[in-house]
Amino acid sequence: MMKRTLPVAIVVSILLATACRRGATGAGQGASPEEHTLDVTSWTQQTELFMEHPPLVAGQTIRFAVHLTKLADFQALDAGRPSIEMSPVSGGTAVTLPGSEPLRPGAFRVEGKLPPAGQYRWALLVNAPGLSDRHDLGSTMVFADEATAIVDAEKQPKKDAAAIAYLKEQQWTNPFSTAVVREGDVRTSIRVPAAIEPVTGGDAIVAAPADGRYASQQLPSVGDRVTAGQTLGRLEPRLSSGGEDRASLESTVAEAQAALDGAKADLARAERLLEERAVPGRRVEDARRALAVADARVTAARARLAQRDEVLRSGGGTASGNAFILRAPIAGRVVEVLAALGTSYTEGTPLFRIVRSDRVELQAQVPPNEAAIARTLTAIAFEIPGQADAIALKPDHVHDAGVIDPKTRALPLQIEVENRNGQLLVGQTGTAVLYTGRTQRIAVVPQEAVLMEAGRPYVFVQVSGEQFARRFVDVASRDAGLVGVRAGVKPGDRVVTRGAYEVQLASAAKGLPAEGHVH
Repeated sequence: MMKRTLPVAIVVSILLATACRRGATGAGQGASPEEHTLDVTSWTQQTELFMEHPPLVAGQTIRFAVHLTKLADFQALDAGRPSIEMSPVSGGTAVTLPGSEPLRPGAFRVEGKLPPAGQYRWALLVNAPGLSDRHDLGSTMVFADEATAIVDAEKQPKKDAAAIAYLKEQQWTNPFSTAVVREGDVRTSIRVPAAIEPVTGGDAIVAAPADGRYASQQLPSVGDRVTAGQTLGRLEPRLSSGGEDRASLESTVAEAQAALDGAKADLARAERLLEERAVPGRRVEDARRALAVADARVTAARARLAQRDEVLRSGGGTASGNAFILRAPIAGRVVEVLAALGTSYTEGTPLFRIVRSDRVELQAQVPPNEAAIARTLTAIAFEIPGQADAIALKPDHVHDAGVIDPKTRALPLQIEVENRNGQLLVGQTGTAVLYTGRTQRIAVVPQEAVLMEAGRPYVFVQVSGEQFARRFVDVASRDAGLVGVRAGVKPGDRVVTRGAYEVQLASAAKGLPAEGHVH
């Protein structure tokens, strides 16, 4: 008893194998040995033909095993009759060999006596309800005797031992389709690692402006959307136990104001240098943050001075009407909540973090040798691991630092893109496909035909009706559902676009009895 198991479709096909070969070759007088069975594969716009037959010997009655597939849905043709037309190359009356109705869906039989020896142009004709088709098969030779026919058959190219057998019965039963490799125009592009980050100024920290206790009617939650200026709560400051004199507080206000003026000057200088591409965008962001901190310190210093005056006027032990209102500096999502109701915090302690999400920055790391190409980009696609389709993006503003990052040894490009539907998440990593304005004409295949193994792309090529080969390909570009291929396939090849997993499984049948059909 056999110990190993195989998928049902494969096992059934193997059990049917030997009988078919005998059926295809044993119908005529002096039929050729099984190993000399020949096959023909042909495609038209409507149907695929896979036909098996013995060597052609004049005067013998032989049987052709015909398999017909409708290319509209890759299902078996289940009606009609085929026939074979043989026309002498030297001229004369054509001979037609009639065919049967379907023995089962997709499987037909054409049987008849072959014409005299000579060279013929032959074709298989399909006549079915709603479908009329013709497969021109070129020229063939009818031999005068069996020995000569067998010698010629032995000269025919041998089947690739590495090819994967995937039978018509399996193709018709399981999801399956192929597509023709063709030449097409695809945009040139480069693929680089990338990450999604907040835009410059799109990441804000709300910190405690002074020592005090946090209070709010409702504590904001992670994920809440806020608008610029929206109230996030209030901080109720207290006077220090020893108090501070007015002169010291006024001095603190003056120092904070001086620091604020310096931060404004630094920001103006950084923005001017950014326009000249002399500094990266992060320099401006750091300057803005420094300005925000300086501004908060001025506000805090002035509030402490006002609080002192209010306490002195009222004679109370707590501030009255001097609580700091905490507001969102930008519109976005609350991504961190570090505050807790009733908890006291020291000045500068982070309480909330807000990130803008409707507009984000794609940071691409471009190899130095690709920098010139990347600077001509006109469109972007962002590929996320585990996600089938790339996200098409339109670049808005591109910030080019013009300096190689010492850590990554790449040119960082900061590309602002719209994200109103939230399909991009800050912190995501993936591959950015940077398209240029140029196109190249190259062999193209549908993107669903390209599979990956250990980081190497490959396709399954249909080399005949029931034979497939796995070929690694050199991908040049990906564009709008098409993959441009430099090497591995050529125009006219057929690649599997659906059912590749089943083709891979079929390779498990190697070394078992020969494949075939019952006719």
